[in-house]
Amino acid sequence: MCGTDIDTFKQIFRDHWETFKATYPQFATPDYDIAVQKMLDCGDPEKMGYKQYRCLRCGEWRRIAFTCKSSFCLDCAQPRTSQWADFIGRRLFPGVTYRHFILTTPDFLRNYFYQCPDLLGTLMQRGYACLQDIFQTTTGKPLDIGCVMVLQTYGRSGEFNPHLHILMTAGGLTDEGKWKNVKFIPYDVMHRKWQYHLLDLLRQEVRDPKVQKDIDRGWKNYPKGFVAHLQPGDVPPGGKGLAEYLAKYVVSPPISVRRLEEYDGQQVSYWYEDHKTQAIQHATLPVLRFIGRMVQHILPKGFQRIRYFGLHSHPRYQAIREQLATLLPSSPASDPRGYRVLPRPQFAQLFFSTFGRDPLLCPRCGTPMEWELLYHPRYGILKEAQLFQDEPPDGRTESEPSSVAAENAEGDSLATSLALVQLSLPFL
Repeated sequence: MCGTDIDTFKQIFRDHWETFKATYPQFATPDYDIAVQKMLDCGDPEKMGYKQYRCLRCGEWRRIAFTCKSSFCLDCAQPRTSQWADFIGRRLFPGVTYRHFILTTPDFLRNYFYQCPDLLGTLMQRGYACLQDIFQTTTGKPLDIGCVMVLQTYGRSGEFNPHLHILMTAGGLTDEGKWKNVKFIPYDVMHRKWQYHLLDLLRQEVRDPKVQKDIDRGWKNYPKGFVAHLQPGDVPPGGKGLAEYLAKYVVSPPISVRRLEEYDGQQVSYWYEDHKTQAIQHATLPVLRFIGRMVQHILPKGFQRIRYFGLHSHPRYQAIREQLATLLPSSPASDPRGYRVLPRPQFAQLFFSTFGRDPLLCPRCGTPMEWELLYHPRYGILKEAQLFQDEPPDGRTESEPSSVAAENAEGDSLATSLALVQLSLPFL
């Protein structure tokens, strides 16, 4: 198969998933099977369910399949990115600016997290403890800070590379209940603090006797500390740009369809941008190795890839929001980088902005279609609207063509429009 499209990623798994599990039995578990099957079933109305719409003028109907909304699905990544960014935009505290931290793990330590995924949760907790330590060292006093933390497990080429993306308040509450801004954080402090917290995590949590050699190596070979990035510039109050940037790490799969170059049944070719050189690199892998690179990033069921700490923690969030409203300006200063949160667009609006047409206009007569029923593959029809008292306007059933369809039988799009319409869209 030369060239790729939206179905190529699915086809790779259709062809080789069972062989992959037989070759690597550690992946033959429900966590991986469920994630892969959801991705394969995405957009299939008989397996995922659908909404059905009907035209009240000519009786034409259309079924729009539900999608899996999985972070492993290429179809579902883009709209979920936008939705999550909007959510984070609403969750940011008004009047508070934020900074973007990235805390990385050296390559010689990554295998510990690969072999024991439970350590990834502890990694996130230590990331927050490290930030608290950095702020206290910088300001000379403890600060109550808040952050939204996202665990990312893959690098740009798809290899296992656990690291943390953190959207953090550029300041915090003092013990006296006052807000203190922090505009400067020394890089050397940040690097050394992260080195200490990461190596201390391994010392306390890993029982492998070999870990001490790696801890010693971490201290000896990295005298300036481990890599930790602080993106330049503040995120303006209500700023959406970084929220969108962070969102793609939350909901996107390890690769996008535009990066797939070729799949011939045995090998997969794709490209990526090298992080260090910023140059485009091309990779061609045996198909089982490619599948391994993808599924190694599926986390255990119930694992929270997104976590909220400190001021942003769920139990405290609303009370802190109200408290900050009395301490900070209610209307932040105008900033060209800022944005105004808009309501989440509805399905038809999202479809129109992408494809330039209204999906709920009748393909036969152009009349807006009305919602008719909601179907689930396990439970059947969940909800139904009685649009017609007796039968459709021309008395036909779903399997019988209307007089309008007969008049337009020579048009392929109209002649086939009575068949099940599957729109491979991730908006529902």
